[in-house]
Amino acid sequence: MNKKISFRSPFLVALSMMALVLMASDFFGPRKIKVACVGDSITYGARLDDREKDSYPAQLQMLLGDRYLVENFGESSLTLIKKGIPTVWNVLPKIKESKPNIVIISLGTNDTCGFGTCGDRKCWEYKDEFESDYHDLIEELSALPSKPKIFIAAPTPMVLETPDLDRERIEGLTVRKPRLQELIATIRKVAEETGVHFVDLNEPLDHRPELFTVSDGVHPNKEGYAAIAALVANQLTKKTKSSKR
Repeated sequence: MNKKISFRSPFLVALSMMALVLMASDFFGPRKIKVACVGDSITYGARLDDREKDSYPAQLQMLLGDRYLVENFGESSLTLIKKGIPTVWNVLPKIKESKPNIVIISLGTNDTCGFGTCGDRKCWEYKDEFESDYHDLIEELSALPSKPKIFIAAPTPMVLETPDLDRERIEGLTVRKPRLQELIATIRKVAEETGVHFVDLNEPLDHRPELFTVSDGVHPNKEGYAAIAALVANQLTKKTKSSKR
């Protein structure tokens, strides 16, 4: 006599649950593409009245639309180098936990501090470690199960033509701006060596004081953050489309 299979069998219950999950995912549509924006106060949206609306990640979300979920992992003063205080390496666990499909990194501005600029911060003293630390960061992110596409950016410029900069600010930025260009050359090299995508946020915004906060010269204004979002969105959609061909 053949045994009848009970519908209370754990196997059948599990199978039914899987079918329900699959039907639900079809009903509610495909999963969103997760974008992690990693960076310093410029990614965070410093100097804005409403960073939740006007930061570059927030404006990037509006440009990309509902298929994407953009998360802002920007934190003030972050460095790329591991010896910086604070450093992106302290934020890395949160980034990994988000399981991103795309990671956009814009770091290097604070790494130009040191040898008397930015108070007692010591970053430029370790500039020779910038390249290897960037390689390590890309390696860590590339190993994630979500296999994210990685974009690394030339940071936004230091604009000395910005109105109302005081003498101390001008002197500091005059020292740091050539350092940033040196790091950008390294970032380009890292992109080529690792095969990740490169985004230039520096040259398109340089010598454009109308895009930067008055008396600051480093942090963009609302229009400047919009320009960053547009540059990132353009590269992201272009590279995503080309990879599907």
